[in-house]
Amino acid sequence: MLNMPDIIKIDRMTFTWEDAVDPLFENVTLQLHSGWTGLVGANGSGKTTFLHLLTRKLTPVSGVIKIPDPLFHCEQRTDDPPADLPAFIASTSKSAYRIKNVLEIDDAWFERWHSLSHGERKRCQLAVALFLNPVVLAVDEPSNHLDAASRRVLFNALQRFRGIGLLVSHDRELLDGLCQNTLFLRPPSIELRKSIYSIAATELENENRAAQRQHEHARDQVKKLRKQVTQQRQNVAHSKNLVSKRNISARDHDARSKVDQARLSGKDAIAGRKLTTLKNRLDKSEQHKKSHTYQKAQPAGITVDARYAERYFPFIVPTGTIKLGDQKALNFPELPIAAGEIIGIVGNNGAGKSTLLRHVLEKLLLPEALLVYIPQEIPASQSQVLVRRVQAYDSAIKGQLMTIISRLGSDPARLLETALPSPGEVRKLMLAEGILRNPGLIVMDEPTNHMDLPSLRSIEIALAECECTQLLVSHDQVFLRQLVNYYWLFEQQDASTYRVRIAHDNI
Repeated sequence: MLNMPDIIKIDRMTFTWEDAVDPLFENVTLQLHSGWTGLVGANGSGKTTFLHLLTRKLTPVSGVIKIPDPLFHCEQRTDDPPADLPAFIASTSKSAYRIKNVLEIDDAWFERWHSLSHGERKRCQLAVALFLNPVVLAVDEPSNHLDAASRRVLFNALQRFRGIGLLVSHDRELLDGLCQNTLFLRPPSIELRKSIYSIAATELENENRAAQRQHEHARDQVKKLRKQVTQQRQNVAHSKNLVSKRNISARDHDARSKVDQARLSGKDAIAGRKLTTLKNRLDKSEQHKKSHTYQKAQPAGITVDARYAERYFPFIVPTGTIKLGDQKALNFPELPIAAGEIIGIVGNNGAGKSTLLRHVLEKLLLPEALLVYIPQEIPASQSQVLVRRVQAYDSAIKGQLMTIISRLGSDPARLLETALPSPGEVRKLMLAEGILRNPGLIVMDEPTNHMDLPSLRSIEIALAECECTQLLVSHDQVFLRQLVNYYWLFEQQDASTYRVRIAHDNI
């Protein structure tokens, strides 16, 4: 008997949250085969919810989801070690050794889990998943916080998986390199495109532009036909007056004779038929207009008046050496920072990027009000304080803030109604609040972490149009290439020393 291929089958699936009025997903039907499929959508579009439906952590309201076993879900958070990590570490099987080698797993990592970096924890999580050899592997934002070397390790491991892979990621290079198919989540619908993300996104954008043109053409036709219908109604009323003897004196034989001639000519009937024809054309045009829906583009870009901060630039960080712990050091040359420059800061984890940033900010005599600093991770307690502070602003300031938030790719009303927004939304809120102050310097540590792909484009446009100086620490080379003037590259000089090199070309 032939083995049937493994397939995820979704048939007319609908899911609604308990307190929601409208369904998040409605009447979704699709099939997912072996290979990797990328899940793409804006914050709040249900990417993680969809993964939970596919991994049986949630149950649809109606419809059927058929999923082959076994399955494994690599969650975005890595607070606790995977339950099967000890068994994997202890295993002497060939597969365990191969996975340890590919993902560069140290046998001691389970014992010192709480001292591991996020990247090391994510590699352990993925190692256990591959060790268990599931048919379905769901991975949620695996490349957050990973440097270039760790991303290569991650990619090589994921590429070896031969089952049905589901990837939620904002990492465009990872999506394009790994996923043959792309799922676009636009509640309540989900659309499967059988191509890599960059091609599929371009196709959707072109189709949306074409639908917009057709919609606008149909709108113009509707407007024109409505005027013609209104005019023809007036013509019909006039024709009816011509064939009516009401208000004509019985003695006015000439007028009554003209009415008789008009009735014989059938002018009123002709006008009526023309009106009916125009109404039918108007109905068809209105249906045509409704059939060509499109997603309206949100306004993008922000304006910052950085003139007040220009007095603090150019600023030169003198040549120096900084200790990195007890045994390592970072050497750096003279680092000039000019007004309006965007500098990309790139290097492996542990190379001293955050340490140098703190050193620069200590030396730079910039008033706190002119500095916007957004760290890698923002604690939930700090996020809640930020939301309460913003909610307490007066209507004028809040209105300006909501405009900036919308230009960063979020729904400001929904964001400000939430007691604890998602990490990506919190970063946008912090950036928007900082932009209100017309800063002279924006420092962002891993700005693409937790961001959905539509928001990434909005933030790229916003930062590109912002006239203040920017220091951007990121492993996302696609993001940096869109923005920076030059780079500070952190490189390992020897076993105990890192150095900074200025590079003016793309890395």
